[in-house]
Amino acid sequence: MRRRGGAIEGGVVGVRYVVVAARVTVAAVMPAAQGASIVRRSHHAVALAMRQSIKRAVTMAGMAQPAQALVTRWRRRSRVWDRTMRDRAQLAMLLAFALPADANCIDVGAADGKILEHIARLAPRGRHLAYEPLPVFHTLLASRFPQVDVRALALSDVDGETTFTYVRDRPWISGFRRPEHAGGSHAETIRVRTERLDDHLPDGYVPQFIKIDVEGAEELVFRGALQTMIRHRPIVAFQHGRGSAEHYGTTPARIFGLLSDQAGLRIFDMDGGGPYTAAAFQRAYDTNAHFHFIARP
Repeated sequence: MRRRGGAIEGGVVGVRYVVVAARVTVAAVMPAAQGASIVRRSHHAVALAMRQSIKRAVTMAGMAQPAQALVTRWRRRSRVWDRTMRDRAQLAMLLAFALPADANCIDVGAADGKILEHIARLAPRGRHLAYEPLPVFHTLLASRFPQVDVRALALSDVDGETTFTYVRDRPWISGFRRPEHAGGSHAETIRVRTERLDDHLPDGYVPQFIKIDVEGAEELVFRGALQTMIRHRPIVAFQHGRGSAEHYGTTPARIFGLLSDQAGLRIFDMDGGGPYTAAAFQRAYDTNAHFHFIARP
């Protein structure tokens, strides 16, 4: 939460100090009030009294504005985190029902292998590809999944080499562009090789499932994999949301055009909502209600 001169960071420290002081005050006065009145109070009433005491203490200390900013930021992150965890569980269930034992799968942005682990377990006879350009993750994946063709590359719409932002303390948010939510993270620029999926599939390879999580660069991946999607019509799990896609000039309309209009796939959210229209897909993006999706025939 660092921003210009550490103002936000200092405000957070101040808010935490006031909150701790308020809690100490509440704890100090409670023993004197023990007995019939406090014992009869519900847990909800006690929690409400503590919240009111903290709010008064924060206001008296002149920290109301940074405290509200902190709470808003925490709530937003909490909603995103909860949504991500639910979607991850839903995807695991979908894979369990959808993948035959010999399904061929491609994991784009494999990171630490959470999804690749499901793929290898559920489709042990399939031929799997995993793309992960970060050396720290690639080495781990190659060691954990010797049966998978793990490629130290980033998928894109062109074969070549480009810059890549490696966020050392949060490597899972690394990508072609520096993410805005990297904050004060330790980031460095490295060089990575890129390739188009359409041009580098093994001979006779037919993918049945493709997962794409590339921190906003999904349009580049889709453009380089368009013929594969048109020809083989796999199930595609992908992420598309605010906070990352806009750094690439990507819009929901362009993603919808590639997947629906050109590849002929229907888009659903991870709760089963859909098939999405272009307008509904735009609303999901604008409200951040959903950012993980399934595209399928």
